[in-house]
Amino acid sequence: MQEQIYYLRASSLSHDEFCNKRSKIEVFLPFSKSGKGSARGPIAMGNRLHGQYSYIGVDFDSNLVLKKLERYLIRGSFQKQIDNIVVRGVFDNLRVITYQGKKYSVLSELKTIIKKKLWSREIKAAIRQLQIYMWLVRDYLKDMNYPLWERGYLEIYSQHTGYLIKTIPVEYDENIEDWIRDVVSRYKGLSKVSPPPFYYCKRCPVQVRNKCAWYSSMRDVYGKERNQ
Repeated sequence: MQEQIYYLRASSLSHDEFCNKRSKIEVFLPFSKSGKGSARGPIAMGNRLHGQYSYIGVDFDSNLVLKKLERYLIRGSFQKQIDNIVVRGVFDNLRVITYQGKKYSVLSELKTIIKKKLWSREIKAAIRQLQIYMWLVRDYLKDMNYPLWERGYLEIYSQHTGYLIKTIPVEYDENIEDWIRDVVSRYKGLSKVSPPPFYYCKRCPVQVRNKCAWYSSMRDVYGKERNQ
């Protein structure tokens, strides 16, 4: 019998750092999202900021490495396989720097926020997402002679002003493949799942909460406590 292949999006996979259950729901019970054209308010601002600061808006002819990467972007994403796990995703931004006469590629991940700060698990998930992207493209960049720089950067922008609030350096994780295997093990129910405190649930998209048995049960518990 052929072994099942797991196809995982980098963004959903990284949400394991936020909540194990959210990550699994997003992977196995995908929900539809409104198109960017119909987005309003903070969502629309977030979309505009991604368009403004991401590599997609760059003229590929202006930079050799971006031109070379263009053929992979035609497929919509990069992908890499370990065991029976295929991970796919596209980074937000790529910059080329020169150090001691050699060119290197630096990846960055863009996050936008409404409030003044992200919660710790949101930061961890964003860092993990960038580490996954670094893992996905490292071999491509090495083959192109634009090796990945030793760190990438998580950039956090305000949705109200569009200004950069904070930049967090992110190191490459040499153990990323073992982490991915551990996440899939939790998907299968072979490893312990540890949801975050209930107050994190309000940070989950409503589409996830509607499909989450943990959220439903804890909501009932907290609702009974408030009514006592």
